[in-house]
Amino acid sequence: MACLLLHGGLVCERQLKLVTLDPHVPRSCMGNQNLLPVRDSSTKTILEGAKVVISLSSYVDGTLMARSSGFFINWDEESKVCTVLTSARLICSKYSSMDQWLGSDEYSPDATVYAHLLDKDETTVPAALLHYDRHFNIALFKVDVDSCAKIPSFSSEVTCGQDIFALGRDDDLNLTINHGRVQFKGPSMFERHYYMYTGFTTGQSGIGGPIINFNGQVLGMTNVLGMGFIPSSVILHCLDMWKKFGYIPRLHIGMKLSAMKFLDPIHVEKISRKCNIDSGLIVKELEIELMQICEDHLDKGRGIGSSVDIQAYRIL
Repeated sequence: MACLLLHGGLVCERQLKLVTLDPHVPRSCMGNQNLLPVRDSSTKTILEGAKVVISLSSYVDGTLMARSSGFFINWDEESKVCTVLTSARLICSKYSSMDQWLGSDEYSPDATVYAHLLDKDETTVPAALLHYDRHFNIALFKVDVDSCAKIPSFSSEVTCGQDIFALGRDDDLNLTINHGRVQFKGPSMFERHYYMYTGFTTGQSGIGGPIINFNGQVLGMTNVLGMGFIPSSVILHCLDMWKKFGYIPRLHIGMKLSAMKFLDPIHVEKISRKCNIDSGLIVKELEIELMQICEDHLDKGRGIGSSVDIQAYRIL
């Protein structure tokens, strides 16, 4: 029988199959000395949040298309159905441009999707697509589960410099944990203007996982490769619109906008002075403002494709 030297002692190959002695379990960021003061409390928060973080895989004609993470946002005790939030990249079959505003990516909403659950047997069950949105890059699936851990609450309060954890699952269903701070950074001209940034890079398998604070509240979701995430304020508006109208409307204004707050203060001061701008004219949450205009417009009985007048006080 083959034996290996592990932690100073001989361990047989049969023993290595025990989860308690598995040498292949990856290490997380929690060994970072900077997290030592909050190691104990943060570990408890992470392990609680991990109970609703699952892995998802998509297939087209029997061929694996993508693997990503997702998390439960609702469970109906009567029907035993969980709603899973993830990134629409799970069913994106072709990425044709770095410029996300072109909307040229191709999706396969008829793809076969499976949810990899966290029970002892790591059961795999079908996941049925409820809705997906290309612009916000989110997707909702329903999964049949007999029981569900406590669903985490969302918090819309996301501030620059705030400590965050990103949770996900790798291809072996191991929990992935990343730590960082919300960056004081705006999106590039090729990225959606609602993005916020983590300061660390998320790989494909971690996309769709939740961004949480030290209290375990969901602050957003990693929905693209790299550092970008969609904040909870936008997610909650998307969910409200979907529940209310059955889809997520979006206002097309034909302009690319960027936030003044991410400019150097010298630049901000010059723009404000030269263009006579005061704080009362600055819209702090553009995406939320546009979605609210859409909702008010649809509440009046208008539909998709109709027009709405908006007033621009000043175009710079």
